Amino acid sequence: MAMSKAKKARQKLAQRGLMNPEQLRGSWNGVKPSERKTPTLQERVNKLHTKHKRNHAGRSDDSFCIYCA
Repeated sequence: MAMSKAKKARQKLAQRGLMNPEQLRGSWNGVKPSERKTPTLQERVNKLHTKHKRNHAGRSDDSFCIYCA
């Protein structure tokens, strides 16, 4: 089977002791995209609950503000 020009160039760089561009490419770090799963109902509810929990506009904490101009 024939090798592409790019693969030959990468091999030549590796033989010369230079950086191989394949090493610079990002890895999936063990994540397999074919094994992703959709979140369960409980995970979605928890995410939504904590998302809106950060909104302090609707919360009353018995504080007041005085503005003097």
